[in-house]
Amino acid sequence: MRCGICSLSLLLLLSWSAVASGQQSQPPSGPAPPKAPAKKSSTAPQSDTKPKADDSAPSPNQPAIDPDTELQVLVREAGNDPDTLAKNLQAYLAKYPDTPRRAPIYRALLEAEMQRHDQKSALEYAEKIIELQPEDSQSMYVAITLLEKMPDQASQLRAVDYDSRLIERVGKADPESRPQQMTLDEWQAGRNKFMVDLYVLRGRIEHHLHKNDDAVKDLSTGYRLIPNADAALALGEIAEEEKHADEAVRQYATAFMLSDAEQRDANEAPLDRDALRLRMGNLWRFTHDSNAGLGDILLSAYDTSQQLTKSEKLDAPVYNKDVTDPLQFGMRRVDGSGAVKLAESRGKVVVMEFWTTWSVYSKQMEFLLAGVRTKFAGRDDVIFLTVNADEEESLVAPFVREENPGGMVVFADGINHAFHVESIPTVLILDKSGKMAYRTQGFAPDGFADLAAAAITKASAAPAP
Repeated sequence: MRCGICSLSLLLLLSWSAVASGQQSQPPSGPAPPKAPAKKSSTAPQSDTKPKADDSAPSPNQPAIDPDTELQVLVREAGNDPDTLAKNLQAYLAKYPDTPRRAPIYRALLEAEMQRHDQKSALEYAEKIIELQPEDSQSMYVAITLLEKMPDQASQLRAVDYDSRLIERVGKADPESRPQQMTLDEWQAGRNKFMVDLYVLRGRIEHHLHKNDDAVKDLSTGYRLIPNADAALALGEIAEEEKHADEAVRQYATAFMLSDAEQRDANEAPLDRDALRLRMGNLWRFTHDSNAGLGDILLSAYDTSQQLTKSEKLDAPVYNKDVTDPLQFGMRRVDGSGAVKLAESRGKVVVMEFWTTWSVYSKQMEFLLAGVRTKFAGRDDVIFLTVNADEEESLVAPFVREENPGGMVVFADGINHAFHVESIPTVLILDKSGKMAYRTQGFAPDGFADLAAAAITKASAAPAP
């Protein structure tokens, strides 16, 4: 059970402090000091009757239990019972309201209340965690999902605020902070999936708040990142509300087909395809008086979903898949005006800046490179390529229009893998023969502009092949 895991985690978290406090409570080594002789009272007669022991008071020979050990005892007593765990932890917080262990205790209580299906109490503890630790993204995401189910507008608006904060935070996440065993592709795939969840969730909440323009924008963004049935379903509901029946049917058909192909998380309820099929058919017949034409919509949605499923497979790149020499790669321009072939750059120095829309350091690197480009402006023998490595290409063109980066903006089309680019941003400089003259991975601003300019000057002075 998840609550059992929660209890174990809490015990592990507290074990070090319990050991430390236990060591501090040990009596010093060595012989015990001699006892002083007892004084006899001259005013009160001796009595053979011993006073009755107070069971509630601690024995003078037994030190009082420390708070961390007491917490461990309470967690062990609860075992895997979420009701007992919640009761014990709430009693502990009442006794020690300022305990430094509040954050892990709140997390344990959040897990327990989720197990008990007490959404109101779970939300209370999720927001307590957020108050203590505003950077706790997991608790904030749980709070959003709970607030979405609340009927009042204030809760819905709070959910939108949390969601917006998470979107901004995830968008600025540093890939260099990923676990050592995780590749850049794995990190970016996980980030994209989380961004999809956040955009679709915020879009649904905005729909509840009757902010349909904002909802369509977020749902469409989530769909473009990764085509998914939830976004298509919500877009269909909005289209139906706004009396755009054909668009609603098209979105429902997309959701119907994608729901059969996509893998949902274990805690996500499956889409009711039977109800969706009935809803789609009723709407089509209501607006077209028959089922004629509905089959074409379904076939078109099926073909589209199949193409999307195939395009999501990363076992082979779509572009340059049979090319092994990086200098033979061709990269598409983002503006669609053609392709750039590295083979045609022989005899010229090529500066390649690898960037993504989600990397905050890419913007800072672009600022540094702008000065380098200025130094070599007007030189026909130096080419600056601004190489985008985003997985979701639909986000790139709007970003380029807004940010207007310098250089020739192209898609990586697999050349990032050919050059073993593992960090964003990365800058490579190829000399006139195509050999690597300079390489820097990650954002290292100190001295970068001077080093890059010197590398370009040296590479351009070398004889052409």
